[in-house]
Amino acid sequence: MTLDEVRDILKAEVYTGHKRLGLEVKTAFSADLMSDVLAFAQPGCLLITGITNAQSVRTAFALDIAAILICRGKSPLPEAVEMARELNIPILATAHIMFETCGLLFQHGMIGCVRAVDSADANISLGTASFESSHIVQGRNFAEAGRAANEIKKTLRIQGIPEEIVRRVAVVAFEAEVNMISYADHGTIFCYVAPEQISLEAIDRGPGIPDIDLAMQEGYSTADDTIRSLGFGAGMGLANIKRFSDTFEISSEVDKGTYLRSIINRHHAIKEP
Repeated sequence: MTLDEVRDILKAEVYTGHKRLGLEVKTAFSADLMSDVLAFAQPGCLLITGITNAQSVRTAFALDIAAILICRGKSPLPEAVEMARELNIPILATAHIMFETCGLLFQHGMIGCVRAVDSADANISLGTASFESSHIVQGRNFAEAGRAANEIKKTLRIQGIPEEIVRRVAVVAFEAEVNMISYADHGTIFCYVAPEQISLEAIDRGPGIPDIDLAMQEGYSTADDTIRSLGFGAGMGLANIKRFSDTFEISSEVDKGTYLRSIINRHHAIKEP
């Protein structure tokens, strides 16, 4: 199904990507929580959401999502439109609620995201590149959320890292970055790439985590209204990081900060979340 067909089926308005309406999208994923999108959406899908700010665009870019479809009669905010134009991501909007949107598209042949693993994926070349990078993150600077994760993703692609591994690293980096912005004063994300694995370390200075076991529980959150309004704060950040990691470590000291380490093995191209 092309985006042009999506527009006609839903009587949608096109805000960006007018020249890309011939783009074919075979799967779709719907959610308002960007943590769910990070965990389950697949590259190349159509993201159906009610989130109108730039966070949906940053998330789409991090995961290589083909296009964004805003439902419930909402319009994308100017900042989202500007960013989508810069990143060449189409944005459409429809008056239908999310349930009707998904139903109409399904009725016309669109299916939900399904991960298909080709046997050839097990033999992807890993390369021998070794390098490291660091990315400073400022607390409460939501306008920059996703910048570090996208920089890491671009670097990995330049080095020829397989796409499935790039996606896993991008999700981990994105969740770690959003956690820093949401709760810490400032921090740094380090990315170390070796022939056998990619390691991400997130070190922040801030209030720390009083109870790590509680914070690791899916659904537990101390997010304020600002964080929730951006589509985050569902209590899935640390859980998603652990889910996409082969090795996961975290430690924290109250009133000082948190240290997080995620290792992704490069010889495991596919890992089910």
